[in-house]
Amino acid sequence: MKHYFSRLIIFLLMFVLLVSSIGAAAAGAGYSNISGHWAEETLEKAVNEGHLEGSGSSLDPDGPLTGAEMVSILTRVFSSEERADLSEIAGICPDDWYYDAASKAVALGIITPENNHLDLSDPISRHDAFVCLAEAFQLVCPAQDTSVLLGFSDGHILTGVFRPAVAALVAGGYIEGYGGALHINDRMTRAEFVTVLYKIASDYLDAGSVVSGDGNIVVSGDASLSGMDFDGSVFFDCSSSDILLRNVSAPAIVIRSALLNLLTLNSCQIGRVIIAAGSGDLNFAPNAANDIKTVVVGTGSGKIYLGGSISDVEITGDNRDVVINSSVNSLTVSGSGNRILINPGVTVASLKILTTAAGNTITVNGYCGQCDLYGPDTTVGGYGNVRMLTDNAEDSKISVNASDITVNENYGLNGVSVALSAPDDLPSYEMLEASVRIDASDKDIYCTGRWYLNDTLISSSEIDLGKTDTALLSFDATDYRSELPVTATLKFILSYSSPEGIYQEIRTEKSLTLESRNKFSAQEVLSLVKTGYKGDYTLAWAESNDFESILKEEWVNLKGYSSETDYLVWVSIAYQRVNVFTGSAGRWKLEKTFIVGTGAPGHATPTGVFSILAKRPVGWTTKQYTVKPLINFYSSAYAFHSRLYYPGTTTVSDARIGFPISHGCVRMYDEDVAYMYNTVPVDTTVVIY
Repeated sequence: MKHYFSRLIIFLLMFVLLVSSIGAAAAGAGYSNISGHWAEETLEKAVNEGHLEGSGSSLDPDGPLTGAEMVSILTRVFSSEERADLSEIAGICPDDWYYDAASKAVALGIITPENNHLDLSDPISRHDAFVCLAEAFQLVCPAQDTSVLLGFSDGHILTGVFRPAVAALVAGGYIEGYGGALHINDRMTRAEFVTVLYKIASDYLDAGSVVSGDGNIVVSGDASLSGMDFDGSVFFDCSSSDILLRNVSAPAIVIRSALLNLLTLNSCQIGRVIIAAGSGDLNFAPNAANDIKTVVVGTGSGKIYLGGSISDVEITGDNRDVVINSSVNSLTVSGSGNRILINPGVTVASLKILTTAAGNTITVNGYCGQCDLYGPDTTVGGYGNVRMLTDNAEDSKISVNASDITVNENYGLNGVSVALSAPDDLPSYEMLEASVRIDASDKDIYCTGRWYLNDTLISSSEIDLGKTDTALLSFDATDYRSELPVTATLKFILSYSSPEGIYQEIRTEKSLTLESRNKFSAQEVLSLVKTGYKGDYTLAWAESNDFESILKEEWVNLKGYSSETDYLVWVSIAYQRVNVFTGSAGRWKLEKTFIVGTGAPGHATPTGVFSILAKRPVGWTTKQYTVKPLINFYSSAYAFHSRLYYPGTTTVSDARIGFPISHGCVRMYDEDVAYMYNTVPVDTTVVIY
């Protein structure tokens, strides 16, 4: 008996170890470098569900995700099999390992070749990945609230389709950023991507395995679901062609079928039904037993007929054909190039074409209560009637019968232009002064003007376009400088949010060079630069002591000295130097520095601000000496000149220099005074201090 129990215990221990090792192998899927990773659990789930693959034994979770890897993951997630023709697309060829996934992603609408070119081999940025995720899961709403981006220092960078897409991900709690920023221009890592992916949809299930539950799920295959309650959205993937729901409640269902044959709802409570099938005409007319708040026609193709009991309709996709067969409270269009028919006997209480919607055609053969047009190139026709039409759009075409038409092509920021003026080069001692000229004739609206430097908000103010045509900036850019000159981007965004919830913005920007950071503060500069000789009356002392070059530049610029020429001369009594600068007021750069000898005690060189009055090549000759050439300042009795020569010669008789030694003039070495004579023009400002 003892042997029996011993063998039984050994068998059980071996069984436990075997099961544990199998579980560990399944969890790790053979990848050794995910153990202990911050996203370990999500990475393991993505690998085990077949959505994420590594290379050999390495998953490289912190490595950059390429566009090819991203489309491979997303097309696996949605079980995509439909393929687009890429034979005429440059940048990709059938031999590329991701060619098949790319053709599926294009068919699904996740990516679109630009100018017949598609290259997915490079790492993808976070904002590119975010917009692809938002498109794949159809997360963007019309008039998406983008104010959530104001909480991030780099939220303003987003424009076009990126802005609402990232705002949708933030609003959904799928991305949070870190350090107060979204880091949207950084590369997306594999771990980051699958983390966001599994926040959007936590489970991926065959239709037969679906049960009521929390969180968003992706359902694969034809589905017949009954008596289920979902707290999150239900996404039907490309393999779901026939969908029948009975007594199902959910915040949203999203249809991403490759070919949608059937969509039937009985006694369902659905907040949003988003139809984004790749193809297939659909007649969707839920009966009154259903509680359907909003039907959205998203990305895809196929003609959509909407009827039955629907409260609101949104069209977010492009180039869709939509027929409205029953009355609705509202019809909102944010997509472009759509063709929308409102049939006879149908009432649309409110029709709104948003600013993002361009080139839509609406045929009203029924009745529309309030029609508001904001998107450009909108056409409204038909033989029906519109009670009140407000045309805020540019280049619209209105032929429908309307009882009351208000035309306001000057709506909001329509027709407004902005022009930014700022220096090309900003010295270290200057404030950043910039202005934006706003051309907004006949506008009387309040806008917000925001200034950004290197994508950081530095100033924000309300702008009344009825009272001002200029936005001004004065900013201390010290913190944006470094030890070397840097190129910075100054950006201005003029935005308008209307009472109707319409958001518009205009942007302008300019690159400029920020010169290296000041070594000294203004107070330090003024305290360090003093007049009055400091030395021991030896040349050696002068050769070893002087102000730093950067301090010299900062001092003359801080003092605001100007000159009638491109030169400025500063004679430093303290260190017996002539400093020659080139440039202009506030932008002086040190060009040359010369050791000199100024006026001896009792014969001090006059201090103050003067100018070069004249130049005399022959100089002065007395019985005791000759000096030449002369560069007069202050008066004809004072000059920059050579050391003392024997009368009538160029042989130095008194070589002393580097300390106060003259009768008030400024003695210089021969080559130095020659430079002054040949280079520095008359009328140049001379500062003696």
